[in-house]
Amino acid sequence: MRRKRVTGRFFLFLLALLVIAFLILRPRLFPSSKETVIMMANADQRQTVDCVIIRDESVTLSESTARVEYIAAEDSLVTEGTTVANLYATGYSESLLNALETTRKKIQDYHKQLLANIVDSQLQELDQKVNRKAIEFKNLITRQTIGNLKTVASQLETEMVRRQEYLRQNKRGDSKLTKLYDEENTRLASIQSWRTVSNADRDGVVSFYIDGYETDLTPSTLNTLSIAQVRSVLAGERLENTRKTLSDGIYRIVDQDRWYVAVLYAGNTWTPMVGQDNYYIQMEGFDDLSYTASVHSVQKENDTTLAIFEVRDPVGPLIYKRTGKAQFSITLTGLSVRVEALYNENGQMGVWVYDVPGGTFVPVEVLSTDGTIAMIQPMVEGALQLGQTVLIK
Repeated sequence: MRRKRVTGRFFLFLLALLVIAFLILRPRLFPSSKETVIMMANADQRQTVDCVIIRDESVTLSESTARVEYIAAEDSLVTEGTTVANLYATGYSESLLNALETTRKKIQDYHKQLLANIVDSQLQELDQKVNRKAIEFKNLITRQTIGNLKTVASQLETEMVRRQEYLRQNKRGDSKLTKLYDEENTRLASIQSWRTVSNADRDGVVSFYIDGYETDLTPSTLNTLSIAQVRSVLAGERLENTRKTLSDGIYRIVDQDRWYVAVLYAGNTWTPMVGQDNYYIQMEGFDDLSYTASVHSVQKENDTTLAIFEVRDPVGPLIYKRTGKAQFSITLTGLSVRVEALYNENGQMGVWVYDVPGGTFVPVEVLSTDGTIAMIQPMVEGALQLGQTVLIK
């Protein structure tokens, strides 16, 4: 019988089979290559960080206002078109107002002179109300009592106006008195010629306290807000429009139900992801208040992360707060692996899924880690599944 001759092709085929077998068996042949399994895990995450509050607020500016007469109450709700303040232009002098008050004092004194022998019980009652409010106001100023100074001042002004209107409506037929009222009207007209009525341009909460950042920090500037700008605000430094807003700002109207919190964080143990909701925020110094938020945007620069959170709860007393420390907490549920299974490939974190010989690298975002277990999220949705085997090389 003729023997078959072994050709070179046979040896090449045999070598290919050996290479395939080696690749398949390599993880089991070499003890340095281990495996682990993708699991589900829960993680309670808490971080205390420096933050900047950004509100949806509009500022009324004026370069030619010498005096502001507040009509709306501080921290009150107003609707579009509501009169917020009277603005008196440059050229207006306080002497005009002083002259008006002098004339009104003359009217009041002359009324008392005319009524010296006449009992007017209603006028007496109005006088008493004015006196009571004046004493209450004085006691608050001298700290003899505790209360709301702005409220009492408004009440005192109301009682004085009521008395003034009563005297005007019940003036006696006297030439001197008539002349004094004519003088008052002339002075009023002179003052009003310098006055402009300023109305609210939107619905919201009105405030006359301005810190200068209102123009630079708005929802419309969130996409261009930089890490450097946030650092500047945290340090109390000015931004582009801070000086002008401070010098020309009259009042602001704030949307109390939508605002933002920008935070800076160094490191990689906490990585907020866009779209994550059910974050809880508690500002330092406001222990009785807690807000819920969602992640609006995230940007990174070297090892620093700037995360912006959107809040839909009423802003409350934080209408007066710009910076501070806040605790952010959230309970996460998702895929997790042992930290040894995480690898950095050319600056991108990921895991080696054992689906082919040698594994396939899948980029991931590390959401949190306790040093032993890391909660992860694949960069491509659906790229990782519960129970998949990953390599520890």
